[in-house]
Amino acid sequence: MSSPGSPPLLAARFRRIALVILMGVATTTVQATQPIPAFADVKAAARPSVAVLLARDGTPLTERRVDPHVRRLEWVALNSFSPALKDALLAAEDKRFFEHSGVDWRAFVGSLWHNLWYDRKRGASTLSMQLAGLLDPDLALGRGGLPRRSLGQKWDQALAAQALEARWTKEQILEAYLNLAPFRGDLQGVHAAARALFGKSPTELGRAESLILAVLLRGPNARPEHVAQRACVLAERINAPAACAPAQRLAANLDRQHTGPRWGLAPHAGRLLLPALHPGERLQSTLDVELQQSLTAALKRLGVAEAAGVLVDNASGEVLAYVGAPDSSQPDQVQLLRSAGNLLLPFAYGVAIERRQITAATPLEDSLGNHAPTHPDDRLWVSARSALAEGLAEPGQVVTRLAGDTLAERLRLADIELPRSGPPDLNLLQLAGLYRALASGGQWLAPHLTLVPERPQRRLLRAEAGFIVGDILALRDADGAAQPFVLRQYVPDGRETVLAAFSERYTLALWTAGGRGLPVQAAGLGQDFLRGLQRNPALPRPPAPAGVVSALVVFEPTIENARREWFIRGTETERVVVAARNPPRILYPVGGGIVDALGLAEDRGFRVHFEAARAPAGSWWRLDGERLSAGNGNGNGNSGRLAWRPVAGRHLLELMSAEGAVLDSVSFAVRGPGEEASKPADQQPHQ
Repeated sequence: MSSPGSPPLLAARFRRIALVILMGVATTTVQATQPIPAFADVKAAARPSVAVLLARDGTPLTERRVDPHVRRLEWVALNSFSPALKDALLAAEDKRFFEHSGVDWRAFVGSLWHNLWYDRKRGASTLSMQLAGLLDPDLALGRGGLPRRSLGQKWDQALAAQALEARWTKEQILEAYLNLAPFRGDLQGVHAAARALFGKSPTELGRAESLILAVLLRGPNARPEHVAQRACVLAERINAPAACAPAQRLAANLDRQHTGPRWGLAPHAGRLLLPALHPGERLQSTLDVELQQSLTAALKRLGVAEAAGVLVDNASGEVLAYVGAPDSSQPDQVQLLRSAGNLLLPFAYGVAIERRQITAATPLEDSLGNHAPTHPDDRLWVSARSALAEGLAEPGQVVTRLAGDTLAERLRLADIELPRSGPPDLNLLQLAGLYRALASGGQWLAPHLTLVPERPQRRLLRAEAGFIVGDILALRDADGAAQPFVLRQYVPDGRETVLAAFSERYTLALWTAGGRGLPVQAAGLGQDFLRGLQRNPALPRPPAPAGVVSALVVFEPTIENARREWFIRGTETERVVVAARNPPRILYPVGGGIVDALGLAEDRGFRVHFEAARAPAGSWWRLDGERLSAGNGNGNGNSGRLAWRPVAGRHLLELMSAEGAVLDSVSFAVRGPGEEASKPADQQPHQ
């Protein structure tokens, strides 16, 4: 066996080196013929791994990674890289880059000599050779899965580098290398590496960052301490020893990468739209940068984490602002379905008005339960205007029944299905679309976040009915005049609110949840936000459509004050007569209530008083099927009153007419001392 320094082995090595040198000299005089792609094609193929959402004016709003295999950002021109980076790169990788024609033969032969004699191998690849390996995977790694290239591959890479130099300029080679070189983990290109490792752009890289990136090219995933050591060696080589300490600090944080998006103005809109895009695609949205910022700031001022809102342009249906939550880490609350509550009542009233089943002055019966029970109110009738403006439940149910299947058909045009019972669940975009229709003459168009061809609108309400409903819902000033704003709010409890509002130009839908009193803040926010968008705060409401007329209306009896009212032409009236249909009612005890007499066992004088409103002459009380009195109590003809000592248990109390018909009835329970029988007060013993 020959020793490493034996004559036969040395001779073989010298012959191999000589052969390589001769081949290198020969190829320097011959035009390389390897197929090399055009620079423009390589640049076009290097697509970013992210998709970007743009505002309507092209401003980036947010981005999302859609290529899981590599992290790459936009291609950067050579003049946009910092000079410090280019200096560090050339010093570390190819100091004679601008002198050779693709292969540094001195370094190449020196590398071969070193590798023949020593176990620790040394490379001599120029930037052109490395770029050739990046462009052709067959030249990048050793064949058969070997970690290093064979001599033949090295030679092929040298030929490819010469071909590359023959077709590309030095500047193009350097630019492509800086954009394609692999760095730590899945980072590719200086742009992605600078952003992830240092939170900077390629232009902002200083000396210390440049040293780190330059040494990472030889060992992208080296341990931080090794990266720091190599960076300091390179700092000495380029005569910049002061950069060593900052480079060491940067190396210690190499694995704390900045992986968040570069822009975060519309994160939830980005989550909604960007997953469907391909790497490198940029989607232009309808969002307005200024309005997006304004709505985000307004929701943050509420001081709660649970809030969301959308702003829609009435003319086009375009979404101008989309805030899924004040914090980007929160889920998108715009898309969450919630009960619409009474927010659909305007459309039921609109359908009934359009079909001429009611007018804004039509009297509707309201329950006494909506008024203070200690002050019996004979005003059981309200106009349709008052019922809708106040969101009264029972009149709303009556009108919804009048609208019937027509309401369901109209909502179906807006892609909303009414459930068999109760209101449908809507998200904020659907709600904004419905109220935009009220602001747009009854024409519905689905709110959209991307620029799409103009689409035909669908009619939910005729313009006349939509105008009247909008006038009913409009905010009023101190003199009662309608303002150029409409606001409708649904508060299912004291801590959550859903709000829809519109002006002549915009429609706003909001949702918030939090502490008590938040619904009031949300209503103020909606009003102030729309008012702030108006170019002229004194802008009047739009004129009435041609088919709408105004008339002075007087109510008899005076359930409401006389006023001017809007009507669809042909339904106008000057006098509204309210039929006397206020039936007798039992005021106390309350139906389903409990009379608590548990602590009164020793008080033999304790009595409960049955009370009724509008009890007719001759009426009498019946308790659990037994007549309690032959008269109506105090005999004033307007109400019945009867004293009764409570008996524990459940009871059915009925107010009977003189003819024996049931006028009203309630079921109630008593918690207290037991009695043998239920007797009128005048038949029970007194103490």
